[in-house]
Amino acid sequence: MPANTKRGPYAKGVARRAQILAAALEAYATSGPQGPSLRSIADSVNLTEAGVLHYFDSKDELLVEILAARDKADLDAFDVSTVDGVWALFEHAAATPGLVKLLLDMTAASTSPGHPAHAFMVGRARDFIELAGKLLGDHDPWKGRMLLAAAEGLQAQWLRDPSIDMMADIKRLYEMLDGPAD
Repeated sequence: MPANTKRGPYAKGVARRAQILAAALEAYATSGPQGPSLRSIADSVNLTEAGVLHYFDSKDELLVEILAARDKADLDAFDVSTVDGVWALFEHAAATPGLVKLLLDMTAASTSPGHPAHAFMVGRARDFIELAGKLLGDHDPWKGRMLLAAAEGLQAQWLRDPSIDMMADIKRLYEMLDGPAD
């Protein structure tokens, strides 16, 4: 093989990476708001922490990949083309405080353009705002941004105080935004 030709990933490596990602997603989905440790994820796939990170460019890349896998699974499981489907997705997300905390951590980290979460979170926000416009029947991006800001803020408040009914609050805001324009 010529020296300047890069070889593709080996099938075993791709499979092992997928196994690690599945285990990490499950660990975050079933954890409390503190999230699992990298060690517990590594233990679940019979690797060391360094062994887990061998399959990812960094721990942050692994964390972003967990969120991407969660989003893909959620889009496969919930019909987000309907308001009821979106509410079902939000209720499901509220049952996974470890993933909520991870999302908030990566949201904060993504404010740095060089962070591995930056491009992912920019795209995710764009998709959320577009979806909100479709559901509201009004493509005013301000409304989508307000819903996203409220959802992110309510998730942070809920992690601090689980008695907060973030579903009721976000539904109330949605109804207000869906009403007649002033």
